[in-house]
Amino acid sequence: MTIGTGNIERAFRPCRVPACIAGADAVLFFGGSFDPPHTGHGDLPFRAARARWPGRRVPVIFVPAARSPHKDRDPTPDRHRVEMLRLSLRGRKDWWIWEQELDDAALNPGAPSYWADTWAIARRVFAARDRAFLIGTDQAVSMHRWRRFEEFWTDALVVLRPGGPGPDELARVLAGTGAWSEADIGRWMSRLVRTETVDASSTAIRDALSDPAQRNARIEGLDPGVQKYVLDRGLYTPA
Repeated sequence: MTIGTGNIERAFRPCRVPACIAGADAVLFFGGSFDPPHTGHGDLPFRAARARWPGRRVPVIFVPAARSPHKDRDPTPDRHRVEMLRLSLRGRKDWWIWEQELDDAALNPGAPSYWADTWAIARRVFAARDRAFLIGTDQAVSMHRWRRFEEFWTDALVVLRPGGPGPDELARVLAGTGAWSEADIGRWMSRLVRTETVDASSTAIRDALSDPAQRNARIEGLDPGVQKYVLDRGLYTPA
């Protein structure tokens, strides 16, 4: 359907959500290009869910981005990113890949995907009383520049990484943007999650894969099954 009213600006068809996910009491969303997914992608959101909801089984919903307005390069084709993500998550429980943005892209040729739209759809199709999406501190301090951020920022959870900005520093940076009131910053501070993180980078992995000298060797942060998939299909080949 095409939505002309409300907050959703793009045409969309709601994806069918498994009953065990749609009816969960709490869910944590984790978006990204996953190009390729690294070991941090498959670890961080589960740690964050345990930290935020200790003792509860909270599904993690992975949301592959279609066309990010914040990135210049075109992503690897959707089917490969989804399959690599699936491979990287094998053996884990309580997760699902929500392909809403990817499916919607075909209905909105050439248009970027905005999280405001995706989150508005999530509110319609997920019944969870407690919904949140996970971001890093870099995304938190730039969120006032996101499209229609006022509609969703209060649902963000922010990961505090070891060695990164602490609560006091983050509060100072947020205040320095001029976008947030004292009450808003208090809300941000209530949404912080402390957890260990994996030092891995999709950019560094792509660079290694594009280097003939490293491409076939073990690459730190890349799941061996994902690396085999990459090599078998000739992805990220040297320019």
